[in-house]
Amino acid sequence: MTHLDQVRRKLQEQVPLIRHMGVEVVSWDGATVVVEAPLEPNLNTHGTAFGGSLYCVGAMTGWSALHLTLMDAGHHPSVWVAKGEVVYLKPVRGILRATATITPQQRDNILQAYANKGRTKTLIDIVIKQGDDDAMTLTATYAARRPEDE
Repeated sequence: MTHLDQVRRKLQEQVPLIRHMGVEVVSWDGATVVVEAPLEPNLNTHGTAFGGSLYCVGAMTGWSALHLTLMDAGHHPSVWVAKGEVVYLKPVRGILRATATITPQQRDNILQAYANKGRTKTLIDIVIKQGDDDAMTLTATYAARRPEDE
């Protein structure tokens, strides 16, 4: 089972809301993660994506990026969002598709802190687009620690 499959399974089995929303970690290329959810279970009263759903998809995207970065380095971390600032720019009228990229320098900092202290913290920028335009941005701080059994 790949790390991507492990993250998909963890979210589906351990976060019931993710199943209801239809959130799926679509891809991971070692730097960029893509997370999607269908519009229908995430509608608001205006027929567009609910703001809370957009935030959730964005938050899971950053979580997945940090989790996968650490897993690719051989770790099995406990990851959480510590703080987030969201900006809603445009309504989303289709698939909720979020992306986040871990830069090489950011990866080095994450892995060095985790190796030295057993924990790390990083700022991740996440974007959801409507067409070619940014519809929502989330800048969030994520933290990870080494579980007791690692």
